[in-house]
Amino acid sequence: MNKLNLRIVYIISCALIVIGMVIGTVLHFVVGGFFNYGGEFSGYRSVTVAYSVVEVNGVGDDFDLKTICDEAFAAENVSYYAQTEDSAKNSGNGVLRYRFDLNTDSAALDKAVESINGKIAESVSAFEDTPKTKAVCREEVGVLGEGFSLWRAAVALTVIVVAQLIYTMIRLRFSAAFAAIAVDLHNLALYAALLAICRVPVDSTAIVIAVLITLVTAIGVTFTLEKVKRSKKDSANENLPIENVVYSGAKQTLKMNVALPVFVAITAILFFAITAISSMSFVTALVPSLAALLGLAVTVYGDLLFAPAIYLSIKKAGYKISAPSLKKGD
Repeated sequence: MNKLNLRIVYIISCALIVIGMVIGTVLHFVVGGFFNYGGEFSGYRSVTVAYSVVEVNGVGDDFDLKTICDEAFAAENVSYYAQTEDSAKNSGNGVLRYRFDLNTDSAALDKAVESINGKIAESVSAFEDTPKTKAVCREEVGVLGEGFSLWRAAVALTVIVVAQLIYTMIRLRFSAAFAAIAVDLHNLALYAALLAICRVPVDSTAIVIAVLITLVTAIGVTFTLEKVKRSKKDSANENLPIENVVYSGAKQTLKMNVALPVFVAITAILFFAITAISSMSFVTALVPSLAALLGLAVTVYGDLLFAPAIYLSIKKAGYKISAPSLKKGD
């Protein structure tokens, strides 16, 4: 990294982002999706069980709604990819939600729902009056996710970017702040472009990985800019061109900017593998792992090559405006 051709870095980044935009736009009109939506973002079928459990004189002690649902789904050979439960504190009221892929056999789900209601009726038959334990099952078809992961990711991204912006403006001056934000946006855009190009299924996991990319990018770029600042203050570098100073600072953080993304990617893939073992589904780990590997490539490339390139460009532009010499500091 002694020499860095800024044009090559910008050409690579612009080419990949433009290609991703073109492919995504074309496929949006051809197959109806900019990305290859997967999981809940592709739509889903769901079975919702609203329950109210009241135990009277031991009746209902052996009532296990989750077991009833699992047995009914297993009998019809259908498997859910997500299960959530909302329950009120200090009460037996709550809602169980099961999500299935959109291509799950609806007739099999109808039979499972019928079986669940039948088992519930048997469980509450001990009550001679109005049943105190009751459940209602219904099937729904989702459209394109529910938006929860999107707005939560937006909040997380905003917090990361704003915190980095404030820190770099106070600690490292405006040129570093502009460069840091530019790298964040570049890595997110490049990640989205690669998802569109490679057609890796996009679900809530891919959104979480986008947040991790931004966080790791913010950490890596900030450390690099800190090293660049120290290199500029070093008297041994006083007469060196700004390019040498920037490359020197970037070189000092090279190992960290590789090790941190690799560590995060490996941790994420191990988590996905454990999830796959528990759900007995290889695809459960494969799809998010591919997104994690794309995130790893984007973060390493952005932090090692694009970050010093954009910072150097901003510094040169600032020097041309404020002073004729590129050897002056901020």
